[in-house]
Amino acid sequence: DYRLAPEHRFPAAFEDGCSALRWLATHGPPGAPAGRGSRAFVESPARDLFVCGDSAGGGLALSVCMAQSISVRRCLRGALGLSAWADLSASTPSYDSRQWDEERCVGDAVNAGVTRKSGREEAEVYLGSGGVARHGRDWRASPFFASAAQLRRMPPVLLQVGDFELILDESVLLQQRMQAVGHRDSTVVVYPRMWHCWHEYAEGSGLGQPLHAAAKAVSELARWVRARATKRAAKSSPEGDPRS
Repeated sequence: DYRLAPEHRFPAAFEDGCSALRWLATHGPPGAPAGRGSRAFVESPARDLFVCGDSAGGGLALSVCMAQSISVRRCLRGALGLSAWADLSASTPSYDSRQWDEERCVGDAVNAGVTRKSGREEAEVYLGSGGVARHGRDWRASPFFASAAQLRRMPPVLLQVGDFELILDESVLLQQRMQAVGHRDSTVVVYPRMWHCWHEYAEGSGLGQPLHAAAKAVSELARWVRARATKRAAKSSPEGDPRS
């Protein structure tokens, strides 16, 4: 759990995410016992790390992956952003084009009261001193503004976003930029008529019946991860490993 605003402002969440990922990279599956008769196991480097998040966590997942050293990037297999909030400056056109239209019943009904202005006000709570004016285009807060070099260094990326989301363009335009600078494995999937973080309804979310589009999105995540995980023969955990 990363530290939350307003008690802990930018860049606290980013720093916590980076620390967690660095720890995971050096604490993979346990290796052989340290010595004969020993029950201690030698830590081994991680092999397949995937970083995933939704909404603000989706943006954080992307920025954390951008910040990693070569040694950590070697074991990163993918970054997944679900309705990723990747531009805290709220600069993209979809804040206007996906504003809720009650007469036509199109746009983001779930966030009908959210506007470009209120989106920036929400970002101010996290960004703290200087706010959007100072930090809104800092890639650590808004990976949408990462440099070409940072985008090229990213692991494979999957972005899922709803067609009715106010932040639709953040995922769509970011993926287009990644392609333009030569990133070889980036995908954005736009789900028709879906709202922010519709994935939560994959198991019904208390409504009785799962939402088909949510279940489909979760299945797509699983297929994407499996396709990029390192293939290896299954091995049972060493006997006596307390984590097995």
